[in-house]
Amino acid sequence: MGQHYNRESIIFCILLLYVSAVFSVVSSAQDATLTIHQLQGEQQTRFNTPVFVAGIWHYLNITTNQDFDDLSLRLYKGILIPTGEKNETNYYEWSYNKNTAVVWSDESGYGIEYIQQDLCQRSNTHYSFCIGLQDYMPNVVDYYENWTIEVSHGGTTIETTRIVVEKPKTGYSLSKPTSIIFHVDPFTIMNATGDNFFKIGNIGNIPMNVDFDTETYSEVEINNMNQRFSPNETITHYVMIHSKSWPPGFKNIQIHLNGSYPQSYFVDTNATVTLYTSFIIDVPLLVIYVGHSNYKIEEIQGTGITFQYVEKLNMFEGETRDITAYISGNGAVTLQIWADEKNLSALHIYDGATETQSPLSFTTSNTSERVIKVSVKALSEGTTGILTYQLTGNGITKTYTTQITIGPPESGSEEESGGPLSIMQLVIIGIVLLVIIYMIVTYLRHRKR
Repeated sequence: MGQHYNRESIIFCILLLYVSAVFSVVSSAQDATLTIHQLQGEQQTRFNTPVFVAGIWHYLNITTNQDFDDLSLRLYKGILIPTGEKNETNYYEWSYNKNTAVVWSDESGYGIEYIQQDLCQRSNTHYSFCIGLQDYMPNVVDYYENWTIEVSHGGTTIETTRIVVEKPKTGYSLSKPTSIIFHVDPFTIMNATGDNFFKIGNIGNIPMNVDFDTETYSEVEINNMNQRFSPNETITHYVMIHSKSWPPGFKNIQIHLNGSYPQSYFVDTNATVTLYTSFIIDVPLLVIYVGHSNYKIEEIQGTGITFQYVEKLNMFEGETRDITAYISGNGAVTLQIWADEKNLSALHIYDGATETQSPLSFTTSNTSERVIKVSVKALSEGTTGILTYQLTGNGITKTYTTQITIGPPESGSEEESGGPLSIMQLVIIGIVLLVIIYMIVTYLRHRKR
């Protein structure tokens, strides 16, 4: 009986110790949390699982609810520690020990240190390992593997987390129009915003630098430049032009942005050296119209002369209006101006503030504009009047026209207001007459009585 009792007691004690050990492991396994990010905080997930990019340095952060003077960190392929040969394709191990000469160390034993000791740090119960893996993965797009992180203290596992290890991936997306157009006033220092924008996206899993040479393109400003694009980040860019008192005409600016990947992120192995190369990102062509608003700009090839004029406008029959044209450049010019005189009549021609006659001869300047003003009168409703400019410079003659659509005469303000007022007056007069007639009739009736 006593032996039976002793046997049951021993079995009970063994079961109690086993249950205690199990609960100890389960309890301790909840005593730590893990996060993973790259050198400047870039975090990624795949299938809602943390991502670790092979060949790239990462911070693996462990937060515990106790102070530990030593921790072990394992990273292995699959869900179980490899039982066969351990190598850089399936197993890594690191340690933290406060009381040793080398506090943070790589225990993998592969001859290459896959840890940056100077970047590792501890703050109370927060332990941050700066570690990396070799980029051993096949050159397959979007290749990945499932790995496990295991954190232990004194041989006891305190946290296990599944992660995805990805092949390094680079690339960018570019959404842009063919060109971005700007309108700038001649000989004016001003800022002009483009009529469109473009977008650059980082479609890789490694941060990407995008740099813009502001010294080479001092007149161009692009927002959100010279910064690092996180993985899967897309940024919208707007362009502003700072004009420098330019003469009339067209300016085209082709800009190249410099893209690159930060070398400090790469574990120094041959597999990732090719990613260090910088590359060019072409942005839309910047087209700058230097001229007056709503004016046609004509650069006369072979003359160095620029002519600005209005192509089309509307007038009322009988209306008189001044139409202005601008000439600039560097050379002798002869300008003839005439109206069709059937639908449109040219009344006066002014060179600046001086009245003159056609043809005009003068020398243009590339530092200012010659202002030519023509006073015209619209003659016939429902027709198109034509004002013609014939410009000759350096033996080259060009002809330009302003087409004027002539509408019906504009109603005068007095007539518009006079119509309703006259009707009102008639109504009032009628009422007054009725009242007078009524009074007369009433008076006569009373007299007869």
